[in-house]
Amino acid sequence: MHDDSRIFKRFFLIASLVIGLCVSAIFLGLAMRSKTLLSDQTIAQARAHFQGIVLTRKWSAAHGGVYVVKTPGMQSNPYLKNPDLKAADGRTLTLKNPALMTREISELATENSLFTFRITSLRPINPNNWPDLFETKALHEFENGQKEAILIEDKPSGARLRYMAPLYVEQACLSCHGHQGYSVGEIRGGISVSFGIDEVNKALRQNNMVITGLSVLTVGLLLATLWYFFRQMQSRLDESRALLQRMATTDALTNIANRASVLNRFNEGFARQRRKISQLGCLMIDVDHFKSVNDHYGHPKGDNVLRELAAIISTTLRQYDTFGRYGGEEFLMVLEGVNKEHLAALAERTRAAVETTLNQQVGLTNPITISLGGTLVTSADQSIDDVIKRADEALYLAKNQGRNRVVLLIDEPDEKPEKGSAQAEAPSA
Repeated sequence: MHDDSRIFKRFFLIASLVIGLCVSAIFLGLAMRSKTLLSDQTIAQARAHFQGIVLTRKWSAAHGGVYVVKTPGMQSNPYLKNPDLKAADGRTLTLKNPALMTREISELATENSLFTFRITSLRPINPNNWPDLFETKALHEFENGQKEAILIEDKPSGARLRYMAPLYVEQACLSCHGHQGYSVGEIRGGISVSFGIDEVNKALRQNNMVITGLSVLTVGLLLATLWYFFRQMQSRLDESRALLQRMATTDALTNIANRASVLNRFNEGFARQRRKISQLGCLMIDVDHFKSVNDHYGHPKGDNVLRELAAIISTTLRQYDTFGRYGGEEFLMVLEGVNKEHLAALAERTRAAVETTLNQQVGLTNPITISLGGTLVTSADQSIDDVIKRADEALYLAKNQGRNRVVLLIDEPDEKPEKGSAQAEAPSA
């Protein structure tokens, strides 16, 4: 009896130790996993803020800035040569260029306790945009190929996450920064995003307390409870991550690939083309007279046209084709494994599908058609920009030739454009 008691006590002690070690390991692993997932989610939030700011700046730069009515106390941008102009009604308008717009939106976000951000550069025009230590280090790292920089700062006001990614020079940027010697594609600076993460840390602490409390109540039940809790939390965080990924790659209006996503797929296909794995072609698509749709029927109707158009074109695609919204009423289609004849057939099939189906679905009096410009990737192309430029030239020709047609620019010996239907091909310039 004494030996049985001793064996039981020994077994109990060993079982308690094993279970305790297992529970401790589970708790530690769960805590680390939770921290990683929450950290990933927070960084994804920072990236989303950054992309939103970049898109706002791109829109502003593409339109040469935005003129607003100059109200009393509003200062004109001292770094612009002629920021003000007189409207016909006598009011004074002042130009808000992308840099000024970024700063003012940042001030507004800060006032509303959302997040803060600022544009900075190693060669800023505005002295207020000089980088701090974190930003200076990040800008140098960007020049060496790093894509982003992340820092968590503990301050008396609370912990903050700092995120920064580079800004690349685009053609629209040169109107303000061309005199600084920048060229398209260079890193001009970066945007730094900052927001508090105390709530995230609080959530993490609370999560750890719950897990610890459950472990005290019962070891056996805790193991099952912890596993269930872990799976539920992981599922929700995975769903959040999937949603963020979808938001980052999908156009919100049309539910097809957005510009960044389709260009990324294009670059992947371009790399395969370089390795001579597959022939690659692309089509630029533009809605004919789309402005008149918005003018006559309103923007909600115009949005519906774009949604239905995207849905119709999606039905014409092959499984391995890529189709996305390039911007406004322009769409980009990337086609792998195509030659000249395949490209022409796919383009004409798309044009015809829109012409015969779209008007029935949207119910407009005036028919809606599309123009398409296409090309094939050649060995002379240095990047997808060369291909897109050629496809855009073809689209321009299609517009000039009467719209509702296909024009292809293919680097082949003299070929006469096909006549009939709405399809034409032209030799590349």
